[in-house]
Amino acid sequence: MYKFLFSIVLFLSIQIVAEAQRPPHIPGSGVSGTTTITPKEKKPKIKYQFHRGEALVKTGLKLVGKFKYIDSKNDVPQFLFIEEGTKKKKYVALSMIDRMTLVGAEKGITARKDSTEFVWIDKYNDIYRKVRGGKVQLYDNSRIVDESYEFLTDYLLLADKEDVDVKLVRQLSDLQPFMMERPYFMKSAKASGRYNTKDFRVVIFMVDLYNDPNPLKVLKWNDVAIELRNGKKITGKGYLQPLDMRNEYVPSKNGYVHFHDGKDFNIYSNTDIRKLTYKGVAHKQGMYGLVSKNFYGTPWVNDEIEYLIARRIITNNNYFFKPRYDNGQDIVILKKVGNDYIKPLSEPQLKRTYIQELKDKANSTMGSR
Repeated sequence: MYKFLFSIVLFLSIQIVAEAQRPPHIPGSGVSGTTTITPKEKKPKIKYQFHRGEALVKTGLKLVGKFKYIDSKNDVPQFLFIEEGTKKKKYVALSMIDRMTLVGAEKGITARKDSTEFVWIDKYNDIYRKVRGGKVQLYDNSRIVDESYEFLTDYLLLADKEDVDVKLVRQLSDLQPFMMERPYFMKSAKASGRYNTKDFRVVIFMVDLYNDPNPLKVLKWNDVAIELRNGKKITGKGYLQPLDMRNEYVPSKNGYVHFHDGKDFNIYSNTDIRKLTYKGVAHKQGMYGLVSKNFYGTPWVNDEIEYLIARRIITNNNYFFKPRYDNGQDIVILKKVGNDYIKPLSEPQLKRTYIQELKDKANSTMGSR
């Protein structure tokens, strides 16, 4: 039996990453920062509470009052119901409920912030909690409203869309049929080595990004200008995918630029790009020789030696491989040697010199105002 351990913090790890990239749904929302599968034989000890709300049963009857989930010993889960204005208790089997809304919500997980929706899904013959709303909707099989817990057993996540049948989501690639009309999402998942990930943080982040009508408000990408090899010039907001220096996370040898033109996303590789300007600075394509990976970096000259300043992956913590804290740890300085770039032995000292140059330049700019 597989069991998932969810932390309360959820997507806050993505909320506080560099350049203020937050999950594009509600700032601070998402799923657990650590999702692990651990063997546990006993069921979780969860003290379910009464919650005010209403339910529509399949007979058409509407129930209004207080509901408490009962994990029955005879494997017939049900809700204990106390009708509003009375003290009379009734038991309602989950299989009798068409939909239900209860007051309270698990912070950052459920579709609403102040209440929790449950919907009966015929295909999977059970009632499911609504995790995300929008064009692509997500549901899970948790009965949690706002109760505390350490782990959940047999956790399932479902995806639904108006023109696509409900589907069990085991990994990110299962979202392919739900995002067919917008190719960027699966292309970017493959480019970042996330296409087959089973990390539900990434799955929910992708759905949030897909559903958000104004994703740049939370992504806060930077200005980018690209001249493609076919001569076309485009401008918008973009993000340079960091270099996987140890060849751990990204199988592709290409360097990628994630791009938004104000209407939708796209992704370009070094095979598409002739010239790139990022954050107002001309960037140059390089090849990191040790693992034969292309990347983009800022040209820098020190003691008449050419370098490229690039970003590298330092932790496998989210979809775009951005670090949790922007403290300079993800900066790498690569020295040009022939047609390739290598990491010099003096890289730590070079990094200090480069960072000091940036500080001096910033102070000089501030002083001239």
